[in-house]
Amino acid sequence: MSSLQALNGFKLELDLIQKILKDFSNLTTIGKTVMLCWIPSHVNILGNENADLAAKSTLSLLITNMRFPAYDLAPHVSKFCSKEWHDIWDDCQGNKLYAIYPNVGD
Repeated sequence: MSSLQALNGFKLELDLIQKILKDFSNLTTIGKTVMLCWIPSHVNILGNENADLAAKSTLSLLITNMRFPAYDLAPHVSKFCSKEWHDIWDDCQGNKLYAIYPNVGD
């Protein structure tokens, strides 16, 4: 429901909303019809109910002020940036340079 609400309010700062709008635009451009609807995900579905309970149970865990070096995040940030770069580059398939270098970083 929150995704549909964000779409309704056009909160473009959310990555998920940008992706949904991009996919929607791409699909409608090629003549596809897209219908969005909200489906309650945790209503009487045992697996989802259990997942919801497990997630909520973590709220009672203690929060620690454990410190760790920022460089521990570097591999994760690098991987995230590389994925984003690849996703953007893959959208440039009509670009002449894409035909020469289909994979970024090679």
